[in-house]
Amino acid sequence: MCKEQSDRLEKFLIKEGVSLPQTSPPKPDSSPIDVPLGVKMTDDELANGLAIKVAASLVECATGQAQAIRNDVGMMWAEFQAELLVFSATLRKVKKKRGWLKIPPAYHPAGGIK
Repeated sequence: MCKEQSDRLEKFLIKEGVSLPQTSPPKPDSSPIDVPLGVKMTDDELANGLAIKVAASLVECATGQAQAIRNDVGMMWAEFQAELLVFSATLRKVKKKRGWLKIPPAYHPAGGIK
């Protein structure tokens, strides 16, 4: 999804005559088997890290929508945000199913009824 959105944004900018800066070369493919166990992130850590990045991306999409002067640019950000929301809902289901969703304990204010 990220690659697709990036390509779409790149094509849009080129079409509009915006020159793009040089990007770093793509990283070489690697095998997860080659990463030592003490260094490798757990599935739980990966899923929660991904959720944090999705939440930050949703905020950036909303900011892009709010600051867009052109309707087509605002709609592009809205579409990106909608795709991220669908992905976020799917990720939440997977995290809950696999036991990776961490639910904080209930808050009881001091002096309140428990």
